[in-house]
Amino acid sequence: VVKDTYKSSNEVTHTYLKQLINGKEVFNGDFNINVNKGGKVISYGNSFYKGAAPKSSSLIAENPGKATDAVDALFKHIQVDLGVPKEKVSVVEGRSTDGSATLNGIPNVPNGVQAVPKYIQNSNGELVLGWELVADLDENWLNGFVSANSEVVALHDWVHDASYNVWPIGTNDPEDGSRQVVTSQGTPTTSPKGWHDQGDKQYTTTTGNNVIAYDNSGFNLIWQLAPRAEGGKDLKFDFPIDLTKEPSTYRNAAVSQLFYTTNSLHDIYYAHGFDEVSGNFQQNNFGKGGKQGDALKAAAQDRAGTDNADFATPPDGQQPRMRMFIWDTTTPKRDGDFDNGIITHEYTHGLSTRLTGGPANSNCLNSNESGGMGEGWGDVMAFILRTRKEHTRNTDFGIGNYIYKGKTIRSYPYSTNLTTNPETYATINQFNEVHDIGEIWASILYEVYWNLIDKNGFNADLTSGNHDAGNTLLIRLLIDSFKLQPCNPTFIQSRDAILLADTQLTGGANKCAIWKGFAKRGLGTDATDAGGKYVNGNKVPEGC
Repeated sequence: VVKDTYKSSNEVTHTYLKQLINGKEVFNGDFNINVNKGGKVISYGNSFYKGAAPKSSSLIAENPGKATDAVDALFKHIQVDLGVPKEKVSVVEGRSTDGSATLNGIPNVPNGVQAVPKYIQNSNGELVLGWELVADLDENWLNGFVSANSEVVALHDWVHDASYNVWPIGTNDPEDGSRQVVTSQGTPTTSPKGWHDQGDKQYTTTTGNNVIAYDNSGFNLIWQLAPRAEGGKDLKFDFPIDLTKEPSTYRNAAVSQLFYTTNSLHDIYYAHGFDEVSGNFQQNNFGKGGKQGDALKAAAQDRAGTDNADFATPPDGQQPRMRMFIWDTTTPKRDGDFDNGIITHEYTHGLSTRLTGGPANSNCLNSNESGGMGEGWGDVMAFILRTRKEHTRNTDFGIGNYIYKGKTIRSYPYSTNLTTNPETYATINQFNEVHDIGEIWASILYEVYWNLIDKNGFNADLTSGNHDAGNTLLIRLLIDSFKLQPCNPTFIQSRDAILLADTQLTGGANKCAIWKGFAKRGLGTDATDAGGKYVNGNKVPEGC
């Protein structure tokens, strides 16, 4: 069944399909195909189940009440009390014929658990019948699969945790430049009604079509009731800040900063291909396609945690959520809302998750390797957006400098110097954690980034959609590559998707610059990943 299909501005049509067996979707049976403007298939990905189909799935479809057993098993698996006897959970059958149901009356899940009968391919390659479950527990937004005999086969959290760290775009944090008054409300293309207008409603607070930013220091369980910064009839969001005092003294400034930065990211990514049909975050899509009603919920100074930030990305049409926390690594404490790098990193989780596998599938960056690249892309976009004209390939960038008093939260700063940062493709063999894997991917792309800037120059205008300069080109290539790559890609597959994106966009004009960047850190043409062992390769194609 086709889940999504749309055409990018580079004239490539992206189609995403789910496998159907006995009328039921296969949870991890994905197929994506990319066709250029000439009608030629340029790439595809396939994780369909290839074995014999079972005879029937009617038993589970005819008894949605059995979903309560699956939910009970899921909560036991995550060691969270269901909060009510499972017999007391009410089951509301969906209107569709797919056997779906909503399970209500669970205290920790006010919106109910969504349950849909499906198949899944387990780790042994066997087809298992059961339930896909979606449960928003606030701290976690769980998407899992529980078999008909109550075994948890798969579990994924749509909340992405970060461990890094806002002023105008181009200034990373208060120690990287001065606070300025910015008058932009987007462009007619990226935000046609501005940042405070949803088409049928206008606001004077930090509420708009792309983002709804609010102060969650009071840990509001009902986010709609959380306070927002008020700009008045002139939309003047100018609040005092004294960074020698605790963050509780400048909450309105934090909410305003978060609203500004996330709207800026919406517009930048829109200009380079993250638009309505590809699943971006907007309350009103103004008739341009895609599913609407999913403006970003952005919580400033969220009291749910410290020293972190996170981003949850449900499928298109459902609102994503960003939470920015206070950091207690300094005295006084510092606010992650004032670090553009952290906000960019988190927002990019939403970008890569919505585009990889198509807007309807939020489960295509679930493996250690693909999840690691999800972390890496966040860092890559963070250093792209903080780059200024005076920076060169000899500039080193850290992540989390502001909240770590000048240090980086990563193992090494991002650098083109192999002594400063020795990480290569084969370094993956030493790690099994997504942030560690992510810094390797970002270190490799840092080489590609500066090769593209050295070849094509730099452009500080990130919202024009112009991709002639190296920095804006990489934003475009990454966004295009997310649409091209398969579900849960490897480093090699994502590398190839970036090269393919350049072929489609520029005719391959940057092929050698890209290959040389990859090869410098071991991801050349002869790099291999057979048997779970990552082997460096430093070769480039003939002619480079």
